[in-house]
Amino acid sequence: MSFKKIVRSPSFGLMTFDGVVGELIETPEFQRLTTIRQLGPMYLVYPGTHHSRSLHAMEVAHIATDLGQKLKLSKKELLILGCAGLLHDIGHGPYSHATEILYHDLYKKDHMDYTCNLITGKVKLELPKEEQEHLKVGLIPKILKKYKINPQDIADLVRKKYSKKPYLQELIFGSIDVDQLAFLLTDSRFSGVNYGDISLDTLTEFFSIKNIPGKGKHLVASEKAIPAIKDMIMARLSMYNFYLTDTGLVIGNMIQTGVKRAIQAGEIEKFQIYTDDEIRTLLIRSKDPIARKMGIGIKYRKLFKIAYRVPPIFNTKQKELLQYLKKQGYRKINPEIHKDSEKILRELDKIGTDKLREIIYNKLNDKNLEIDEIFINMKSLKYLDLTEPRLKYARDILIQTKSKTILPLISLEPFFIFYVENANIIPAAFYLAVPKRLRKKATNIMEDLEKKILKK
Repeated sequence: MSFKKIVRSPSFGLMTFDGVVGELIETPEFQRLTTIRQLGPMYLVYPGTHHSRSLHAMEVAHIATDLGQKLKLSKKELLILGCAGLLHDIGHGPYSHATEILYHDLYKKDHMDYTCNLITGKVKLELPKEEQEHLKVGLIPKILKKYKINPQDIADLVRKKYSKKPYLQELIFGSIDVDQLAFLLTDSRFSGVNYGDISLDTLTEFFSIKNIPGKGKHLVASEKAIPAIKDMIMARLSMYNFYLTDTGLVIGNMIQTGVKRAIQAGEIEKFQIYTDDEIRTLLIRSKDPIARKMGIGIKYRKLFKIAYRVPPIFNTKQKELLQYLKKQGYRKINPEIHKDSEKILRELDKIGTDKLREIIYNKLNDKNLEIDEIFINMKSLKYLDLTEPRLKYARDILIQTKSKTILPLISLEPFFIFYVENANIIPAAFYLAVPKRLRKKATNIMEDLEKKILKK
């Protein structure tokens, strides 16, 4: 039996899914995403952002199929795109990216590894014991094979390892891909910010597939699409101000700390089997006082507060570029504007996160404080460049000019690319967050340390 689903999207209207995609929507692996928020705990910052990972995944599948039809892809290619779009996020843990660090810390992997293993059947979806007898898991590879789709092809597309048809990989993961086209519009709509209000029709209308001698078939945009492409790249860049808010990162720290404490207490074995609300409830019911405090804080928005931060600073490449421009006569440019901040960050980096946390804990000297309640997020000077690979790939977007020549975007828009690749996108190079009652004292401790560093 083939399932047919008609879903209304707030961004794209009615979306119809049948055949293999319709059947995949029915699986527990996918339905689990209905209980995981697309933007994790960001609803505590932007109250409208309660939309789910499942909505995002269906929108990606919808756009992938729609764009594939415009490009006149084969029926098999359309099915592959739809499946990859639908399944690309099924490995996400509770609160989405907020628990991504736990994958790395606990398993030395990421949610993409789990996603690909679910798609290929190397692992089965793990469920709480009380749910296991009611659900049949592990059907994804069987459904794909039923429609003569190789599960490994879907996993490779999701993991950016698919080389058979470059244009399919570029559609699923590239500088301009269906994932971004979906999340920029819907995240923007639910959050109330307008950074992601991109021209989807223009972007999809002026793309085609061209054979590049010696490189195979690739996705190529018409020169007419350049304004819309630039608009989308700027939207992606600007949305960092939204995705990476200080408060959102602190909430992520609270979730991570709570889950780690509950795992250490033996109350949670595998965090990824739970949904957002389930993991929060487990924290609230924990016997560990810190885990319980984190759960209650998240539920009632009793959040830790940032006591000290080092603003974003120029990395080495940016400073070299600014120094060159200054020599060319742009005298108002100041490559050394962050000199003090850079010195502070370098010295804090030398101290190290663990030692610094210990120093602050001892100086706070509060009997009701545990060291795990001191959150430090530090960006090393070595890693201040772009963290989003799709922004780095923007230089290589292929453009067909009016003369039918195919050139990378950087050849046509060098100054725009220079800006994108050298823009500061992190909210802070360093921040310290503590319980609200200790905020002022922690601020004084860090300001005293800052003065000592600057005197050296």
